Amino acid sequence: MALTFGRLRQARGRSPINGWSGTQVVIVGVVVMLGMLTAQIWLVGGLVFAAIALPTLLVCVIPFGAAKRTLGGRFLWWLRGWRAHATEADQYAAGPLTTVERGEDLPGVAAPLMPLDVEDGRGGRQLLMWNRATGIVSARLRVAPVGLALADESDGTTWVNSFASFEADLGYKPFIEWVSYDIESSPTGGVNQREYTLERIAPDAPEVCKQILTELVPRNGASTADVSTSVTLHFNPAKFSPAPKDLSEVATEVVRWLPGIESALASSGAAVLGRATTPWAIRRTRAQYDPGMRGEMLAHQYDDDTAEEISWRDAGPIRTGGTEHVYRTDSGYHISWVLEAPPRGTFTAAVLLPLLAPGRYYRRVSMHYQPYPAGETADLLEHEVTGGQLRQWWAKATKRDETQRERDDRSKAQADTRDESFGAGVGRWTAYITTSVVDPSLLDAAAADVEDRVAAAKMRFRRATGSQGAMFAVSQGWGIDPTQALTRSTDRWDS
Repeated sequence: MALTFGRLRQARGRSPINGWSGTQVVIVGVVVMLGMLTAQIWLVGGLVFAAIALPTLLVCVIPFGAAKRTLGGRFLWWLRGWRAHATEADQYAAGPLTTVERGEDLPGVAAPLMPLDVEDGRGGRQLLMWNRATGIVSARLRVAPVGLALADESDGTTWVNSFASFEADLGYKPFIEWVSYDIESSPTGGVNQREYTLERIAPDAPEVCKQILTELVPRNGASTADVSTSVTLHFNPAKFSPAPKDLSEVATEVVRWLPGIESALASSGAAVLGRATTPWAIRRTRAQYDPGMRGEMLAHQYDDDTAEEISWRDAGPIRTGGTEHVYRTDSGYHISWVLEAPPRGTFTAAVLLPLLAPGRYYRRVSMHYQPYPAGETADLLEHEVTGGQLRQWWAKATKRDETQRERDDRSKAQADTRDESFGAGVGRWTAYITTSVVDPSLLDAAAADVEDRVAAAKMRFRRATGSQGAMFAVSQGWGIDPTQALTRSTDRWDS
């Protein structure tokens, strides 16, 4: 019997109105009460108050659309994008004749990222990515998921239970802000397979075998694909106890926790191939910004002999630009999407297979899981249950029939509270998708391919209009989270 999953729901809080925050409900309620009180005292004053208050609420308070932004917020968003595009502030150029020296910074919101080359505790080296703006330190693990397609049912059940335990245990590690699961797939044209096979032909093999392999590999090359899967853990040094004093202590603390996490991933069916190194990250990042060089960059991605020949400066693009719908970097044209709704109802473990399977175009899927601290989950879920009851009361008070989805949402919140009392973890999922092409005429086809796969996966994504450059950086999985502040605040660690 196939494993099934479900009960995914969006956090709604204690607001009695769907899509409204509690603050927005309070503001509207107070304004309505003041308007009614003013009208009872002075009718003309009440009309004047209503003429001023209603447009203000519509522009500044009441949210609209999937993004839940107000009209004023949408206008400011559009104005910022228009101004950046008009003044070319969203453009980027690197070279010996640029006006401003960029150093080793990447473009846009990825500029604060700085690689730290540290010891891995096993006699080797590994990469830690430090976000200088937020203090987040990220450690990436290269994994090889076994998958459930060819696995025994008992093994699949064990892996799923182990993975659930792994994510539930993250709630007891408050220093882990979130975990990102990044899957890259692209057609390779047979470059990797051809080199891999020809370099491993035994010198003493029969001549007829050498001849067959030499002729066979190029013919089969067009059907190959490069797939890379990694798990990145994002640590907040401010939540370590005791607090580290410098980056070396941060690196020591992060590396200390990785063996246990690697063991948990292996128990979940994702064998750890190794930890990301600085040369590997440089080549991968450069290939993402310049897909025309992808084959050349990834041909020797695991070769550390040339580590001294490349630096973080080589990872970034030479020039970026684009429009509110397309992000352009060097030879690449990119479109990004943001998760709007997860699969509804009950689904199997293969629900993401259409989205993650290789296709004709490069595609990068980054799924982020933010665990809620174990000490806060009970109150959080109680708020969700209370919010469901308030929305039910509001529907009766306004004489509106409650929809079946609202009833199901209330039942899910109650079931989640029951599961949490038995030890289940609680967290927030989100996802980002980026597709890249070299030929701009193929953008529409690549975008249609992604949207078809999203529909097959029973999910809803929306294009990151006006934020293509930022979402491109977020989907790289290197310590950038748009749901949190992108700059340093008082609760962030600083060296």
